[in-house]
Amino acid sequence: MWKRLIQTLTEALFRLLPAIYPPVTGPLPKDPKLILVFSTTGIGDALFDTAAIRSLRVAYPRARIVVCAHRRRRAVMMHDPDVDEVVGYGKAPTHVWGIIRRFRRNRPELVILLHVNEEIVPIGYCINRRALFGGVWNCGRYKHLLSHEVPKGEGAHILSHSAAVAEAAGGAKGIMGMNYLVSEAEHTGVATRFSPWIGKPFVIFQAGGGRTLSWRDWPADAYIRTIRWLQQVSDLGIVITGGWDNEETASAIEKSCPGVINLCSKTTLEETASLLGRATMLVTTDTGVLHLGYALGCPTLAILHFASPGSLVGPLDLSAGHEVIELPQPSDPELPRQGAMKNIPDEGVRQAILRILGRRGIPLLSSS
Repeated sequence: MWKRLIQTLTEALFRLLPAIYPPVTGPLPKDPKLILVFSTTGIGDALFDTAAIRSLRVAYPRARIVVCAHRRRRAVMMHDPDVDEVVGYGKAPTHVWGIIRRFRRNRPELVILLHVNEEIVPIGYCINRRALFGGVWNCGRYKHLLSHEVPKGEGAHILSHSAAVAEAAGGAKGIMGMNYLVSEAEHTGVATRFSPWIGKPFVIFQAGGGRTLSWRDWPADAYIRTIRWLQQVSDLGIVITGGWDNEETASAIEKSCPGVINLCSKTTLEETASLLGRATMLVTTDTGVLHLGYALGCPTLAILHFASPGSLVGPLDLSAGHEVIELPQPSDPELPRQGAMKNIPDEGVRQAILRILGRRGIPLLSSS
């Protein structure tokens, strides 16, 4: 009740304010000293946004780029070499007011909303209503606060969405590579923690994503069948990763596949990234770890739902040898999404794994 009241009052306030102080579309600054970027949603979205930030860095090499990121997910931006500072974002009024107060005092010449929730738009408006760039698809009820609205292209890869916003703000065109840099200290820490098995070739299986979009997940028995087969045809180690909401699937895999290393809920994002940098390959559905694998150049098998297809989230750079297995679009668009991933064919997954292992030069115990 209280939350709904606050939302109603906020919406009313930001209907009134632009009538008095309207957003102003002005020319782009030629040499901005400070650029403030908001990227406040998931890990995958943050990785997509690193490509847009690279676009800004190329176009404005002398600018200081500050990224306001969700406090629990700012590790991605802290590993982006194009970012000068990361500011944590929280929904508490004290956090919001602190961000507005800081950047009203030292006002950025450009405020750019990449992957954000709609409540971020009023914050950007309060900071600089003359240079607020955002995609209309992200801004919901507050898109009228944007001084520079960016339309969404139909059917474009999700990386191009953030790129369109950055390019509208003067960013360099055509930059579609994600950035994540693992430090030597992180590699050393992971090597020490997971010695001795980390010195041998291993495959990472990501046990799923978050519960909100669980229809994208592969069933536990499909993982089990695939891992048992891989154990029969290779000497590769098998590592399971995931978050707290994947623990049930990871536990089922561990019980049914003796010898697997279950790291679900036992590694940080930084440790998972370091493991991906060492892994022979990654097998995953559409999760943040999928895009982390792409960013790090880990050969990745993406197992995708028809509602989250390769044309939207698949690899753009194929040089690492990625593969995609995708459910075909159903003839009936009203079919439920939940449970459809059980129809991914085992044989298609196995053949894709064999192709990646073949490119990596991994010897097999048998051919099937």
